Amino acid sequence: MNNPVEEPLPNAGVSRTFQALIHPTYRRLWVAGWLWYSNLWIEFIVLPWLMLDLTNSPMQVALVGVTRMAPMFFFGVLGGSLSDRFPKHHVLFTLQCFNILVTLTMTLILISGIIRPWHIFLVAFLMGTSWTIDFSARRSYFAEMLPPNRLTNAISLDAAAMTGSGILGSILGGTLITLTGYHGAYIFMLILFLIGFTLLFPVPSRQTSAPRPALANPLTQIAEAFQLIRTNRAVWAAFSVTVAMNFFGFPYFQMVPVIARDVLDVNAFLFSILSAAAGTGSFIGSMVIATRGSRRQGSLYSVGSIIMLVSVFAFAFSNLYGLSVLLLFIAGLGMAGFATMQPVLMLQATPPELSGRAMGIIAIGIGASPLGMFVVGLLAEFFGAPTAIAISTGVGIIVLFGLRIQLEQLRD
Repeated sequence: MNNPVEEPLPNAGVSRTFQALIHPTYRRLWVAGWLWYSNLWIEFIVLPWLMLDLTNSPMQVALVGVTRMAPMFFFGVLGGSLSDRFPKHHVLFTLQCFNILVTLTMTLILISGIIRPWHIFLVAFLMGTSWTIDFSARRSYFAEMLPPNRLTNAISLDAAAMTGSGILGSILGGTLITLTGYHGAYIFMLILFLIGFTLLFPVPSRQTSAPRPALANPLTQIAEAFQLIRTNRAVWAAFSVTVAMNFFGFPYFQMVPVIARDVLDVNAFLFSILSAAAGTGSFIGSMVIATRGSRRQGSLYSVGSIIMLVSVFAFAFSNLYGLSVLLLFIAGLGMAGFATMQPVLMLQATPPELSGRAMGIIAIGIGASPLGMFVVGLLAEFFGAPTAIAISTGVGIIVLFGLRIQLEQLRD
């Protein structure tokens, strides 16, 4: 049984863009989400650049992303099941405590000067595991607390928070590395996590009177998830695009520091601006979707994905810094359609009591990213980062067009 929908405060004067924010619990989670996502993006900048400093190896840089995203595949459905089994606020609060512990440990390692590549891989894996569970719990929590007619707005605002913090976090990551070093970046992240802790602490958890399902065998949960993928065409459409984008598209991000340093010849700060370009485009796109909504959700999902892939494909051939920033900005505009509609399509296609596991299915799809990162990293070792990105996104464009032709849910 679904938790009762939270009654909002009066919404006089609230614009259509921010309708979901009139719900007090959502508002607190949204602000805390900005802080969590900012740290996510800061770490996306800091860890690859740190690995590049330590090893000078594009493959090692790619493996940081592989390690970070691997938990999505291995623990995606389990994380969704945990979100269905336990109160979602308790899950999010526990994750925040875990994030603080990991970040504090990494800060001490950096201050002591004993950092080694295996430390980076371990931290990437632990934070990736936390993000995997958060991914399912946070978005399925929205479906519990908000009425259905505000779900798209809530997820659009959450996507805007993630991409907007991508702008802030990317720039902060490069700036902190330049001004304070790697340990300074982690001290800053620790402060943000502590602020997020205080925001989550007073948020009440709404309990349901119905008993929650017992935790099943993880293999059984994975089998049930794939059964849902096979039998529900809308779920299959959302899942297949997620797999394609995470295998062919998003691995480009791990090669951006290599291109920034070796092709565009820029420092850590300009690298952070380059990384923030996609987030800027995605933030603007997400805010437009939050304001206007979308009746053709499947088309927005698939066309946005294609726009992103085409833009990143063109980015692979650019050796001009300004043009590269522009192309990644356009990629971000396309990414907004993908990131916003992905959870909306999945949550609308599954029963409310399975909302956590529905997001777990998406997490499995995102789990294709580590394999894509490994392939891109391997190609980069032999042919260079630009060629690796061009091959990956070029194949992805063909696959996305094929999926759009085959699945009518992606043309609605």
